[in-house]
Amino acid sequence: MVNARLLYVLAGCLLFAAVTSSRDTIGSVARAQISPARNPDQVPTARYARGEDVDLSLIVEECRDRYPATPVFVCTCTAEACGDAELWPFRTYTRYQPFVALGDFNAAGYERSGFNCFDMETGDRPE
Repeated sequence: MVNARLLYVLAGCLLFAAVTSSRDTIGSVARAQISPARNPDQVPTARYARGEDVDLSLIVEECRDRYPATPVFVCTCTAEACGDAELWPFRTYTRYQPFVALGDFNAAGYERSGFNCFDMETGDRPE
């Protein structure tokens, strides 16, 4: 009887150790996957939204890295002034001033506010 109890206690200890060890391993893997590769304040889109002059190619690179399947559009202001300081990129533009938009939905929205947008790779207009 004592041997059976001892076996149950040992089995319980081993099971607890195995569960704790795997939980710690899984937790460290999850933490490693969640941590950002770049400082969020230093990515080109954040810097551009703060008003910094950022090379648009850096924004295109960021978009393609983060959303490889989403088309990137080049947009140009076709009116005297375009844009909405309430939405990203939080600024207004003058005629012929370019910027980029990520995806059909965003590009179509910018077209409604005075921009002409086309897909960088295909030349297509937003849907």
